[in-house]
Amino acid sequence: MYYQIWNFFLKEDKYIYWKDKIKVNKSFDKVTWQKIIDFLSLVEQTFLLKSQLAETDSLEPFLKLATENGYSLTAEELAWFLITRRQIWDLFDFAQKTPYLKEELLIAKDPQQFVNIAAENGYYFSVEELAWLLIEIKSSPKLTSINNSVGEILTGSNYGRIEIGYWIWLAEDWGIVPPFCHRDKPHNLLSENTNNPFLLDRCFLPKSYFNQRLMIHKL
Repeated sequence: MYYQIWNFFLKEDKYIYWKDKIKVNKSFDKVTWQKIIDFLSLVEQTFLLKSQLAETDSLEPFLKLATENGYSLTAEELAWFLITRRQIWDLFDFAQKTPYLKEELLIAKDPQQFVNIAAENGYYFSVEELAWLLIEIKSSPKLTSINNSVGEILTGSNYGRIEIGYWIWLAEDWGIVPPFCHRDKPHNLLSENTNNPFLLDRCFLPKSYFNQRLMIHKL
């Protein structure tokens, strides 16, 4: 998915450098996160752009090509997006191999405690970043949805080699991941705020919905 980006940010020496550099950077937001997702989606759909990016041997021409295609990105923004995602995935992978850590994470009382436990083990990300990634995973077409008799959607819990179902369920219980949202936006939305995935007219409600402790802050 990331083409040359692996060499620019995720290769071991680069990863260590950027991980330390973005650790204290709290200035990026969901708009930046989504912008990079949109850019990578464009690359997937554009053979010429994918080929051009694959030929770049340094970060500068890579960023220049992104700008020429309508996405003005900085090295810091890309690093934040990629390193943050890798830290969350690495935590899930490590927890899967480490029963005591998995248990500690699963009994976290709230998402901030979860993030604090992650940080104690060397993985740094915010509650918001965790929510954005889990929402993205849950709505991915790579997962299989089945509408059952009570309106719930059962979602496949394998993502690559990592089990992610219980992390999504935990985040749903905290209220940072919306319950069972439609993949395709309905044509008769009742609300003007179509970007809010928690709206009732955008979701299949599970039986546990009204027991969820929905976070008030905007993700």
